Amino acid sequence: MNAGLGIRIGSVTAVAALDTDPVTSVVKRSALDLRPGAAPSLAELWDRSARHLISGFADRVGDPVELIDDDGRSHRAEDLYATAARALVAEVSAGADSAPTVVVTHPTRWTAYTAEVLGEALDRAGLADVTLVPESVATMRWLEVTRGPQSDGLAVIYDLGASALDVTLMRTGSDVGVVGTGDHSQEFGGAQFDHAIMQYVLDTVSGSQSFEFDPFDPDTVGALVELRARCGQAKEQLSYDTSTSLTVDLPGLHTEVRLVRSEIEELVRASLLASVGVVRDAVAAAGLEVTDIDQVVLVGGSTAIPLVAELISSELRAPVVAGPRPELTVAVGAAILGSDIADATAADDAASLAAAPTAAVASAAAAAPMPRPTPRPAPTPTAVESDAGMSGRKKAGLVAGSVVVLALLAGGGLSVGTALTSDNTTPAESNSQTSISETGTPGTTAAVAEAETTTATTGENGSAAAGSEGSPTTVVNADGTVTQIDPATGAPVAGSPAPAAAPADNGAATVPTIPSVAAPTVPSYQPPAVQVPNVQVPSYQAPTFTNPLPNTANSVDKTLGGVVGIVPKILDPITGQ
Repeated sequence: MNAGLGIRIGSVTAVAALDTDPVTSVVKRSALDLRPGAAPSLAELWDRSARHLISGFADRVGDPVELIDDDGRSHRAEDLYATAARALVAEVSAGADSAPTVVVTHPTRWTAYTAEVLGEALDRAGLADVTLVPESVATMRWLEVTRGPQSDGLAVIYDLGASALDVTLMRTGSDVGVVGTGDHSQEFGGAQFDHAIMQYVLDTVSGSQSFEFDPFDPDTVGALVELRARCGQAKEQLSYDTSTSLTVDLPGLHTEVRLVRSEIEELVRASLLASVGVVRDAVAAAGLEVTDIDQVVLVGGSTAIPLVAELISSELRAPVVAGPRPELTVAVGAAILGSDIADATAADDAASLAAAPTAAVASAAAAAPMPRPTPRPAPTPTAVESDAGMSGRKKAGLVAGSVVVLALLAGGGLSVGTALTSDNTTPAESNSQTSISETGTPGTTAAVAEAETTTATTGENGSAAAGSEGSPTTVVNADGTVTQIDPATGAPVAGSPAPAAAPADNGAATVPTIPSVAAPTVPSYQPPAVQVPNVQVPSYQAPTFTNPLPNTANSVDKTLGGVVGIVPKILDPITGQ
């Protein structure tokens, strides 16, 4: 029986798991080695080399901007993703008796377009039979297998990876499915934890001994990259051990630093507490309450830190579920799905083989002659068809004739009083047949019905007569009565009213005069008179202006006169006159 193979490719780590007992797994860096002349392969997890390696494609699937490797070649991100998946399949299935059924996962937040782009890239890479599923589906399948059937409730998938945190809400039980849109945050991840640990190590070393180095020196940069990788390894080691030692090798400095789990947990505690807010936001966005959470499933390598389960459980007041290696949870769930698909395919093949004889018998039975059907009795004519012995076609003809007459009346082609106002002349016989074509719905053709015209003759007294020689003649009198005339005697048939007297003038029947109706007189409209009130405007009496200085001018004149009179008197003593 074919085993299932699950693959999960993240931004930093690529994981493959084979559904065997025990599970066979491979963990690699999400960095492809595209060295010329060699088959593409994924780098080892803690490989520090960067030559001929290209990464960052996991977060760029569907991006039209291509990635460029060290040799200047451009690659589409989805093609690199598919190449990495093919390399994992080749490595895990090497030496297997049969090819596994492959299931590749992708982030739940991806759109249908992104998943379709990846599916086309997998086809180009030779993985046409691969099944694509969201990571949340694979996680819930792992939960069902490891924890048993789930009752109806709400589960939160807390996926803390190397570079981001993904929160997905899932319904469990009979109504399984994604709830809301979840949340994705790049503020939390294992990379941030590694940076905090490296900073702590450098602070510890600088406090115990003095050293100097150039941060722009290539050797120093390479040593710092190596130190950060070692901090990541120490973080993973402390997830399972309580203490570990770390080697610090920098230009001019070589020492060992002992790290304890409690110290590292204090470095990441604040960040983990803040990540709980992302869960609360996702729950609120879905219209739910935190109290609705029944369990939290921890996924991703960074959730292996024991403090994560402790804080999540205490803050959300919900039980926490985690596997022994959370970084493998999604891949293992995908592998289980692959086994399910393989089992279903095998069952279908077995059912097809078992149904082959039955199909042969059915084919033979189909080829055998069928028994002759029992003749059915002729249908009994309905009441409509046998009404007065008249066929449907005949009735249609009469109806059509009526329509023709109504149309002529409406158009003025036939006068209502033709037989009543005609002279004592016999009109020419007419055997013409009038046909009418009715159009039904568009695209269909209506039946053509025939309308028969009756030969009419004018009898005595200007009355219209109908019939043939040897039979009573019907005469319509001028007063509207009908008299049956025996053609042999010329007298009215017994029981028939006597014909009305002919008019004195020309023998034509008198047509009743329609009294004229006088049009009602519309009285002329007299607008009502509007009485404009007489408004008395009060007159304005301007006040009389009184000169406030009535004697000013006289006083000035007197003053000037006095001055002029004094001047000669003053000048006389001076001039001696």
